[in-house]
Amino acid sequence: MSPRFVRKVSLSMHALSPALCALALISVSGPALALDSWTATTERGLPVLSLTQGEGSVRIVCDPDRVFGPTPNGAVIVALPRDKAPTTVVFLAKSGEQARLAIVNGAAAQAKADAAEWASMIEILRRGGEFAVVSSQDSLSFETAPLPDLACE
Repeated sequence: MSPRFVRKVSLSMHALSPALCALALISVSGPALALDSWTATTERGLPVLSLTQGEGSVRIVCDPDRVFGPTPNGAVIVALPRDKAPTTVVFLAKSGEQARLAIVNGAAAQAKADAAEWASMIEILRRGGEFAVVSSQDSLSFETAPLPDLACE
C-alpha cells in the first residue's frame, strides 16, 4: 500500500465561465488542513514524542543525556493498523529521503539500527512536513511541524 500524499490540482481557468471559475477555486483549494501534532510525555525519565492516527501510532523515545548508560538508548515504536507485526518499516519523506529500520516486537532500537538509517529517520522528523511510515502491508501518513530540537542522536 502506498502512502497518501495530497497532490495540488491546477485547472485551466480560461476555458471556464467566471461562475465556474469561482466554484472550481473553492472546491480545489478547500479548507486548510491542520498539522498532525506531536504529544510530548516523559516515561522512565526519558522524553517521548508520539503521533497517533486512528489505530496507528509512531513514538520516538530519546536518551540525549545517556540516562541508561553510555550507549545510545533511543527507540522508535511503530503500531500500524493492519500490519500488527512488521519486521521492517521505512520512513519516507515527500522529498524522497527515506530511512529503513528493522523492527523487533514493534520497536527499532537505536543501538541496533544502522547509524546512517537512524540519522536519516531523525532528520525526516526534525524537518517535519509530509512523511509516511510504510511496511510491506500497511502505512501511516503524517504532516507535522519541524522538530528542530529533537535530540535523539
